[in-house]
Amino acid sequence: MSVAQALAPVPGAPAGEHVFAGGRIDHHVGRIAAVVDPAFLAEAGWDPARQILVFAPEHPLLGRRICRAEGCATTATAASGVCGSCRKRLIENGLDEFEVAALPPRERRSQRRGPECCRVPGCAREWLSLRSGLCSAHAEQKRRMPGVGFSAFLTHQTVKPLPLLPDCSVQACVRQRRHPAGLYCDAHQQRLRSLRKQDPGLDESCWQVTESAIGHGGEVSLRGLSPLVVAQLLAGLQQRCRINAVKTCDAVLRVLVNDIRAQRVASLADYTIGEDRDLEFTGLANCLTGHARRVLSTPETEVTQDEWDLAVFGHNGTLSFTAITQTWLREAAKRWAADDLPRRRVRSGRRTSAGMAVRHYIGCLARLSESLRMRTDRGEHPQALGRTDMEAFLHRLAYLESGGQISGDARIRACREVRIVLTRIRAMGLTRPGGIAAGLGEDFAIGQSDVPAEPEPGEPNRDLPPEIMAQLCAHLDRLTSPQMRTAVEMAIDTGRRPEEICALDFDCLTRDDDGLPVLIYDNHKANRPARRLPISEQTAAVVIAQQQRVRARYPHTEVGELKLLPTDRRNPGGRRAITAFSLAFAHRSWVDRMPLLHNADGIEYDKAKIVLYAYRHSYAQRHADAGVPVEVLRELMSHRKLETTSGYYRVGETRRREAVDRVTAMQFDRHGNRIWRQAQALLDSEHARRVVGEVAVPFGVCAEPSNVKAGGGACPFRFRCAGCDHFRTDVSYLPDLHAYLDDLLRTRERLLATTELDQWAHAEAMPSNEEIRRIRRLIDQISHGLDELEPEQRQQLQQAVTIARQHRSVTLGIPRTRNTLPDLRPERTT
Repeated sequence: MSVAQALAPVPGAPAGEHVFAGGRIDHHVGRIAAVVDPAFLAEAGWDPARQILVFAPEHPLLGRRICRAEGCATTATAASGVCGSCRKRLIENGLDEFEVAALPPRERRSQRRGPECCRVPGCAREWLSLRSGLCSAHAEQKRRMPGVGFSAFLTHQTVKPLPLLPDCSVQACVRQRRHPAGLYCDAHQQRLRSLRKQDPGLDESCWQVTESAIGHGGEVSLRGLSPLVVAQLLAGLQQRCRINAVKTCDAVLRVLVNDIRAQRVASLADYTIGEDRDLEFTGLANCLTGHARRVLSTPETEVTQDEWDLAVFGHNGTLSFTAITQTWLREAAKRWAADDLPRRRVRSGRRTSAGMAVRHYIGCLARLSESLRMRTDRGEHPQALGRTDMEAFLHRLAYLESGGQISGDARIRACREVRIVLTRIRAMGLTRPGGIAAGLGEDFAIGQSDVPAEPEPGEPNRDLPPEIMAQLCAHLDRLTSPQMRTAVEMAIDTGRRPEEICALDFDCLTRDDDGLPVLIYDNHKANRPARRLPISEQTAAVVIAQQQRVRARYPHTEVGELKLLPTDRRNPGGRRAITAFSLAFAHRSWVDRMPLLHNADGIEYDKAKIVLYAYRHSYAQRHADAGVPVEVLRELMSHRKLETTSGYYRVGETRRREAVDRVTAMQFDRHGNRIWRQAQALLDSEHARRVVGEVAVPFGVCAEPSNVKAGGGACPFRFRCAGCDHFRTDVSYLPDLHAYLDDLLRTRERLLATTELDQWAHAEAMPSNEEIRRIRRLIDQISHGLDELEPEQRQQLQQAVTIARQHRSVTLGIPRTRNTLPDLRPERTT
């Protein structure tokens, strides 16, 4: 259930009447009470008249484990499932914890602990003890009739039922007073007596307000709290059960309520958690307080705060603007965030990175705020800011990078994100007269040229070597959790992102028309739901085995609501999946526990490289090495662009060589003659020649020795490639030839129209008709060669051209050198 659904007022629920029996409540309390569902109050055992919660022991989130002994309703906190009283009975009877069933049943008339009604028929007063079963008045009467048995006493004509006594004067207590003349129940009377001995000056009226109720297993008294706090606690408990789906211990909730009562707060917002409280108590208090605060929060009220609860906007986490000290910049940042958040995608019941992304933007603005504080006016006046202030900010980012305090990527992102925000606040009109940032100069901005250039990405290398993958698969049995093992196997076999693996539905496996298995998953990153991925029968068997385990664990949950990988936490119905964070943590622990891993050379492999996302790169590399076309691999990876897919794998030497074979089989000399028709017979020697050395020219390659030695910068023929025997071109350079021809024609037309050159200069600059004819012939011959190919051959050649152009070296004026040959005899010394 989403936060918005949980916070919606219950249709048809009277404002507060199902929470408070009688009495008038103000509008503010009524709005909170309207959010509380009567159905939830019924399952939580809420008594609006007595203001107590009585949790059913069998409730999946609010229940408790009761003692295994027959007839005992006491909470069993020990691992054995036996309460302290029954453990004593076991010892008395010479039994151990495995023989609980041999204990005689306890004589209890109800499952509720604490005083019940006197056993005299019709008497409304509470008994003093289970042993006597009588109220104080009837117990005293029984004491004066020693010869009368208990059964006879109950029906004796002198024994009359007595009316109900007033409640104990302690506001939280639901017990009756001990006798008509007293003020307290027996337990609180004893507590007061003990406290007076310790503190003779005890303020009894204050003690009546702050003293806690007598605790009973499964019961929590909210008496003595303000109506606002009662409504907040009930609303918070409802959201904790329905949104967080986390168990709540009645004993911890009882301690929290007692602490709230002792602080006498009017609202949960005023409650202070003690420093000595443990994590369970702190977590419960923060959870209830947070949910209670969100009940009446709206985006309109939240944007006025300096710290936002992003749950109000449909996202996760919080967003703080306190690090931005300039008023105009802080308010502009709020306006920008309020404008940006609606554009972020949300996922019902799942965390997203939207809050993290917006927090990063605000963090970058905080760096800008820190830089502006160095001014004498601390940057409070936007109209006084200019280019020098922005340059100071850019200088500080460079200084932080040089000192290793931020990475180069963080510096680039800071520049980009500040640029985006400043551009957007101007577009929103915030810099106009009367706006938040009125007067902010146009020169206080970051231009495109101010953003440092990103380094050119290297060749993909995040995939794991086959020998490492084999070693990992050999240790899969060390993953003890079935969910985690299934998730890791699915990541290895399918190459899906960790988030996509974790979010798989129970019925994610189907069959195509040929009966082959297909995995259905959601590509959340690209917002492409219900993607279909062909998988092997072995992977399908892994899915089927996991489905059987899940169904056996959650037999009563609808199949459409189950997850394939349900989490063990906060998940009584199997509707919540494991998170990518928990999967990554389990995977890292598994990898770290392995023995040393070695690559094919016997060198220890760095385990830090073995991350979940590496399996996705390995999946892409496996398919690329198997010759899967890049268009098909793009669909398998669920990418929109081929460029994205190409960043996931390296083209192996075998595929590169095949591409060169196809391309060079369509190679031509300067006359346009095809020079390599019998390419297969010469492939080995030609490959060797290409490796030894050649230099790239604008639309082909040059093998002239002196030019190669000089790195392409010392052509003895003044770069007349179209007329040189050392020049070669092939089909992969066809686009370059077209571009060169167009440039020659443009140059010729421009020179024909000019009159500013001398005749000799004009003749030197004019492209020759022979060169133009030669380039045209090259283009025609290459195109004609393509037309002679069959459609399938033409498609294969086009793929080879794409590979060759992707991996063609950029001309840097450096000749190609021989690759290092493998050392076939490492035992020899140099």
